[in-house]
Amino acid sequence: MKIRSKTLAILGITFFCMFALLTITTGQIIESGFNHLEVEEITRNVERVNATIDSRIDHLVILANDWGHWDDSYYFLLGEDEDYVYNNLDINSMTNLQVDMMLYYDATGELYSAVGTDLDAHEEKEVSTSVLDYLGSNEILFSGPSEPVYVKGIINTPEGTLLIASNPITQSIDYETIVGTLVVGRYVDEALIAELQDTTKLHIVLEEIGPDELIQKNEMATLSQENSILNIEYVNDDAVIGTTLLNDINGDNAVSLKVEMTREIYQQGQSVIAYLFYAILFLGIVYGIVLIFSLENYVLSRLSVLSRNLTAITKDGTLSSRVKMDGNDELYDLSENINYMLETLENKENKIQQAEQISRKRMESIVENIISGVLVIDEQTHQITDVNPVAEEIIGLPRNKIVGNLCHEFVCPAEKGKCPISDLGKTVNRSERILINAKGEKIPILKSVATVALSDKKYLIESFVDLSKIKEAENEIIQAKIVAESANRAKSDFLATMSHELRTPLNSIIGFSDLILEGNAGELTDPQSRYITNISTSGKHLLSLINNVLDLSKIEAGKMELYLEEFPVEETLIEVKQLMTTLANKKGITVNYNVDQPVTMICADKIKLKQILYNLISNAIKFTPQHGTIDVNVEALENIVRFSVKDNGIGISEEGLARLFQPFTQLDSAANRQYEGSGLGLTLVKRFVELHKGRIWVESEPGKSTTFTFELPLDENIDSPDKRDNAPENVDSIPDSPDDAPAHIIPENSTGDEALILVVEDDETSRELLEETLKYAGYRVISTSKGEEAIKLAENMNPFAITLDVMMPGMDGWDVLKELKRKESTRHIPVVITTMLDDRKIGTELGAEEHFIKPVEKEILIATLEKIRSYNSKSSFRVLVVDDEKIAVEMMEEMLKDTNYDVLTAYGGQEAIVTALNDHPDVIVLDLMMPNVTGYDVIKALKENKGTKDIPIIICTARHLEREDEEALKGQISGFMQKGEFSKEKLISCIRNLHKNGNQNDSDNT
Repeated sequence: MKIRSKTLAILGITFFCMFALLTITTGQIIESGFNHLEVEEITRNVERVNATIDSRIDHLVILANDWGHWDDSYYFLLGEDEDYVYNNLDINSMTNLQVDMMLYYDATGELYSAVGTDLDAHEEKEVSTSVLDYLGSNEILFSGPSEPVYVKGIINTPEGTLLIASNPITQSIDYETIVGTLVVGRYVDEALIAELQDTTKLHIVLEEIGPDELIQKNEMATLSQENSILNIEYVNDDAVIGTTLLNDINGDNAVSLKVEMTREIYQQGQSVIAYLFYAILFLGIVYGIVLIFSLENYVLSRLSVLSRNLTAITKDGTLSSRVKMDGNDELYDLSENINYMLETLENKENKIQQAEQISRKRMESIVENIISGVLVIDEQTHQITDVNPVAEEIIGLPRNKIVGNLCHEFVCPAEKGKCPISDLGKTVNRSERILINAKGEKIPILKSVATVALSDKKYLIESFVDLSKIKEAENEIIQAKIVAESANRAKSDFLATMSHELRTPLNSIIGFSDLILEGNAGELTDPQSRYITNISTSGKHLLSLINNVLDLSKIEAGKMELYLEEFPVEETLIEVKQLMTTLANKKGITVNYNVDQPVTMICADKIKLKQILYNLISNAIKFTPQHGTIDVNVEALENIVRFSVKDNGIGISEEGLARLFQPFTQLDSAANRQYEGSGLGLTLVKRFVELHKGRIWVESEPGKSTTFTFELPLDENIDSPDKRDNAPENVDSIPDSPDDAPAHIIPENSTGDEALILVVEDDETSRELLEETLKYAGYRVISTSKGEEAIKLAENMNPFAITLDVMMPGMDGWDVLKELKRKESTRHIPVVITTMLDDRKIGTELGAEEHFIKPVEKEILIATLEKIRSYNSKSSFRVLVVDDEKIAVEMMEEMLKDTNYDVLTAYGGQEAIVTALNDHPDVIVLDLMMPNVTGYDVIKALKENKGTKDIPIIICTARHLEREDEEALKGQISGFMQKGEFSKEKLISCIRNLHKNGNQNDSDNT
């Protein structure tokens, strides 16, 4: 399609689309605006009618007020003016007042007098009994002896809708003494509607709403909060009806008010839209004609001239041709640019030809002088076209005997027909190959082949170097490496064995030193205490060093195993944060932990990951100045997780970075000589990361900051050890040995009811240490060195807990643990592993309560046993949830479903008080805002009762507590949570803290 045709088509389509869009958009905007104006007009008219009705009601209010506070009415109701009705309420008076009835009730709400009128017939009319009964049943109308009631509005009676107003009857100067109630009413009849229509100049329909009809009304369009219109009904283009609902004195929908009016605004809007449509159409046609004429004369015709010129140049086929164009516009400038481009291309073509000749000569010079052998090969025929002197020397033939031969006669003879460039389609090939020299000897070479184009012909430039001497050096290096690795393995085996053996005496040194320091062996003099303290401190320092050496030696010996499990990354960070908080707080350092949202689970060795993070963060804290900042970030990148620890500390020099991960190496600078360390921490970090098939690196700027970053894979493609699954068989058949009777240890001043602990340990010194430690902690102890006997003792003695060593002769600790957890009579007994082996995962999977690596710290062991005893001392913890909203109770019940707490529920304040008095829950979660009996009432009632005053109360409310609320609750509650903001974790944490504190208080009281 020609440009002219395309341009006209685009203009036509654009004009049509713009015309349609502009017409539709403008029409919708105008129509929407006029519709809005019409709705506002309908709303104003409905509100005007509503206001007119209110004015009629206000007229009744004024009458009721005047007559209610008139002394004659007061004495009439007291029986002192018998001619009151005759003198004041004749037919003419009622007609002048424009009321259908005036009803007088005494202070008890009994009807005293009723005066009725038929305003249309201008005669008296008795008020029907049904109307009197209906009005008498609405207690809202009547005032009490000391409670004045002023009521106005609408009410649906059995005989129709009634405008009504009530007023207490008092003296004119004394409003406090009330003797009754005056009720004034006017029926909403045709006469009243005619008055309203005459006043508003609108057609009005008032319809009473019954119960069934009320449902239909409420199912209409939603009542607008702005204009109070319930529904707008467009009858036709000339009329519209606006409907609203009027409430009675009780606040219920009573009357449907319909107001009919003409649609003058709508008709005006339709006229405006029609005028606008014709105006847009006329302007569009004129604009299109002018635009098409201008394009044809100034653009399209000149483009045709330019196209003919370029076609002629293309046919000519030479860069010396030029475009001819007249004028002084952009098309003329374009023709000049085309001519300049043709001239530039002509000049560049000449320069390219000259450069190609220069390049050929330069290449010949390079090939001649390069230090490696070079062959220039025709890509099509694979014939050698040129060769440099180095290649002649390596091949052992002169140039004239090499050129013209196929390249495969000398290089890669076995790959003839399988050329990586020509046959396999590669652009570059680098590899080690064999070259055959003139003597037929095979020479190892490293070759590189690339394709170049010279004079429209492609050549292969093949360069190569002789690897004979390099291969000899490689063989020597391999032999040296084998010798070094053997020596390294021997060293690692030695370190692993020695480190393992050293931990056994250290267990006794540290343990007995701590027992002596605590006075278990008698009082110590100051020098004795100082010496023993030094022994304990040095032993623990040596233990830390041995542990690091053991880990490093296990890695180097290939014996370090990973125990992989899938766990949340955020859970690990929380545990590390708990360990690091105290260390960071001592220096006032802020540690920020940030986890990328997509990172949820990772498959890794959890203990090793925590050790990596602990070493990196503690290192950062160590070298960060007071009140510094450390950022710990975790993010997911495809199939890896990246961890980074950034500080604003002293930084590391380039020389230090080169030695950073070397074992037993500390960076020697004036800034860090004050810090102790074995120099193994970062070495272990790097090895642990590499065991996970990850990588670690560091970026640092001396004096400003250091960032350690490591990456771990997300998948499970890491070798992990097999789990044991062989259980002992028929352990009950093993006979007892009378020579090895179990030892019974009883604490000093024993009463015989202390908790009994079974110690299973084959090493006599370690067993004695555990016995002494537990004895002085107040436990009864029974010990054995045999796994078979341990199982029998557990069944017969039913100990409170068991400490179990793993490395024992005969039945080892793993088999004992599996058998204990298999038997119904012993599976409930908590087991604490104490061993030299770091097989934590096996122990916990088999059901161990805790896993300690020897030497075991006394405080940690005792704290663990106390935690078990505290937990077992109270098997249930009852939580009472109180809220008048059933959904809120069910939500908190669901939050606590998977916990060990028993949940009681109450759906109101009174029910909560009764439940608390009867069941005595351990904690109460209480809402404040409840009907009848509020949360404040519940707190007051429970705190005044001796049996419930100590129950902790957690407030959970949607109300914002003001200062006076906080003062009122001060000292009465144990926690506060805002509805909509607290989480499941916060709720459980709050209850768990109260549970923990309650258990501690119980133990303190005993």
